Parts: sequence; structure tokens; C-alpha cells
Amino acid sequence: MATISTAELERAWKERCQRGTFSPTILGIGQIRVMGKSGDAAVQFPRIASLAALGELEPDEQYAVQAAQRLVEQAAEQNRSVFAVAPGQPPERVSEFHPDAESLLIVARVAGG
Repeated sequence: MATISTAELERAWKERCQRGTFSPTILGIGQIRVMGKSGDAAVQFPRIASLAALGELEPDEQYAVQAAQRLVEQAAEQNRSVFAVAPGQPPERVSEFHPDAESLLIVARVAGG
């Protein structure tokens, strides 16, 4: 079985988002916004009930979940704050990736005081 490159998985995920055809396990599309000096970048990921459902996803969907998880882990390593944000609810600070979140926000580290 041939290994699929990261670039191919990323392209397949973007195409899947445009088509709107997802595995039955997917609850919807989540978004991570990474705030930085040059504005903010949005990363889409498939929302799933838990990481236990990862094996039920297509390879590109698995890639997107794992890429989102890595972003949150990197933010924690860099001492950046991560918030789960839902309409009508106050932001909730989280310390790990929430695969069912509608929106996660990674804020820039504040220096000084």
C-alpha cells in the first residue's frame, strides 16, 4: 500500500471541505483561529465526538484532526492560551484539543506586565 504524502492529504481535505462530503462520524466542521502578529489564520478540522472515533474517518479527515491537535499541543508548549468558543457562551480556556469544539482560538503570548 502506497503512503500518502502530507501535501496530498492536505489537498484532499481542502477538496472535501469544498464538496461538503464527510464521513458519517463527523459532527460538522470546526475551526481553529491562530492569532499572531500578521493577523489570524484559520484552520478547519472535522468535529468528532472523541478521538476514539479517529479510526472511522478517511485518511484526509484523520490528517485534519491530527493537524488541529498538533496546533493545540504546540500552543501549550509555547505557553499560548487556547479557548473553546461557542456562540452565546463565554470563552472557556482549555489545556488540550477538544475534537468536538466548534471553534478554538489560540491567542498570542502576552509579554511584559
